[in-house]
Amino acid sequence: MAEKGKTETETDEKESETTPEPLEIEIEQNETDDEAEVVFTAEEVEELKAEYEAQHDRMLRTVAEYENSRKRAEREKEEFRKYALEEVVKDLIPVIDSIERAIESTNESEDFKSLSEGVQLIHKQFLDSMERRGVTPIEAVGAPFDPTQHEAIMHIESDDVAANCVIEDFQRGYMLNDRVIRPSMVSVSKGIAEKQEEPPTSDDVDQSAADTDGTEEEEGPANE
Repeated sequence: MAEKGKTETETDEKESETTPEPLEIEIEQNETDDEAEVVFTAEEVEELKAEYEAQHDRMLRTVAEYENSRKRAEREKEEFRKYALEEVVKDLIPVIDSIERAIESTNESEDFKSLSEGVQLIHKQFLDSMERRGVTPIEAVGAPFDPTQHEAIMHIESDDVAANCVIEDFQRGYMLNDRVIRPSMVSVSKGIAEKQEEPPTSDDVDQSAADTDGTEEEEGPANE
């Protein structure tokens, strides 16, 4: 009996040594799957290569188009900067012609009245040219003081102009469309001056004293 039991024990130990556990089998199977190599056919390799080359070509074309667009935008910007004032200059050239004719007339004649009229016409011509471009003068005299359009350089008491209104325009301001490009330099009214009582003069004091003395002399006999 002892020998039989011993034989069964040895047999169980041998079976346990030769039969791996299920977990170990799964691990070995997974390791085998991970180490398996992916094999592509020649046709698949050519297809992948062609797709890569097509994508690479599209990328190069996109980069080239971007560079061309950037360079074209820079050229257009530079062109605009150089010739942005072309229309304004075209309007100012006739004004320059008028000024040159006025200068020539001063050499030929000393008629200052005609010269003054010519300068006034040139001034109007220049203002009309600027107005066509949206530049207009700020009419300040008599208008309420506006700190967004006017720059007050002095405040003056005035009986004729209401308080906080412009009395005089020393330097005219201008607007470009709705934007002030130069404010007007003006004087502003402080309103009617307060009248202060004038201090009595020496003549007034002497006259007042004389009147007082005369009154006392007249009242003397009555008191007696």
